[in-house]
Amino acid sequence: MVEKKIFSDLQQGDILFLDFDPTKGHEQRGYRPCIVLTKSIRFLNYMFGVAPITSNSRSFPLHIPLPETMEVKGNVLLEHHRMVDLETRTFKFVETAPPEFIEECVAKLKLLY
Repeated sequence: MVEKKIFSDLQQGDILFLDFDPTKGHEQRGYRPCIVLTKSIRFLNYMFGVAPITSNSRSFPLHIPLPETMEVKGNVLLEHHRMVDLETRTFKFVETAPPEFIEECVAKLKLLY
């Protein structure tokens, strides 16, 4: 596993553990895995688009199950994607999703816009 300790090393498809707090209402909260959905764009400074991952297996069109070959298990919750400032949040890199999975997530996320 490649260790990624700083936000400038992150890339689209990286799986991180991240503290989502503070949150409000129905937003996913707490320290949990997530996937980086944005490409590494320097003009965005430290902001990255991420979607949380849950171990719940409820069927929903915007819940994308992670490939079984991955270390992290669960479903990406695309409807909960948000921008986070990774310069101010503690995160831990875990692994990188396969390119086909990243493409599937981005394609389904586009259905929202």
